Amino acid sequence: MQAKRMNIGIAGLGIMGFNAAAKLRKHGFVVRGYDISPHTAERAAKEGVSLVESLEDMAAISELVLIFVPGPKETEDVITGEKGLMRHARQGLVIVNMSAVNPDVNIRMGKMLADIGVGIIDAPVLGRPSGVGKWAFPVGGNRNHVDAAMPALTALGGSQDNVFHVGPLGDGNKLKLLNNMMFGAINACAAEIMALAKYMGLSQKLLLDVAVAANAGTVSNLYQEIGTRIAESHYDKPTFTVDMLIKDNHLCLEMARQHGVPMIVGNAVDSLNRLASLHGLGAEDNASMWKMVAASWHQKP
Repeated sequence: MQAKRMNIGIAGLGIMGFNAAAKLRKHGFVVRGYDISPHTAERAAKEGVSLVESLEDMAAISELVLIFVPGPKETEDVITGEKGLMRHARQGLVIVNMSAVNPDVNIRMGKMLADIGVGIIDAPVLGRPSGVGKWAFPVGGNRNHVDAAMPALTALGGSQDNVFHVGPLGDGNKLKLLNNMMFGAINACAAEIMALAKYMGLSQKLLLDVAVAANAGTVSNLYQEIGTRIAESHYDKPTFTVDMLIKDNHLCLEMARQHGVPMIVGNAVDSLNRLASLHGLGAEDNASMWKMVAASWHQKP
């Protein structure tokens, strides 16, 4: 299927959905977006994204719909809500849920959609918003549905090598939640170490610069991003908020409990995340968590 002839809908025009829409348009796809927030939709429209008035309209004209929403409830609202995609989806439509949700949500949606001839795969994004075009996707679902979505996924990932068909519907989100628990652990450790450095009178920037210069084993792209935000006190325009991290890490813990597995580090990370939110940092970038650690030691950030 030629990219320029594929009609793609984007449900959710936040930072991830907007960046995806822009990249797909550059690749010649016909892209139309929708967001429940008028402000978010208007902002996307000003940047050139064509809008539809409803999810029903999107379902009626799209061959592929990509969903970028915060979590499980929003996913179900978009698909099965009173004005959701199911109401007017035509047979052959494939829905790609790119949001981080518990695997059971996609499996349940898949059973309902199959009854009306609509496919769904889970293909959550591994990568930061600015990395669009080089994102990686663990994908769960029917092979035919994955193939139908492959042109779009390849455009967003840069290559089919960045698209990993990991198993049946739900498996993509399993891998995503595991990955984001690792994210949470790195963030929690960075928060505590950066707080301790300042507590002892050391420069947080110097701590980061030395590690980067040495190409130390502790250095990762994520640690560099977190450390740079902390050193520069740059928490506005969050890439990933504390509350988003709470949601993803909680879903991972729930998944582990369903398998009878107690997570030690995971539960500690969850506690730190929730404390940060209680300290009023929920809407700030995840890097801001160090301020909660510092405050718990009666230290001014």
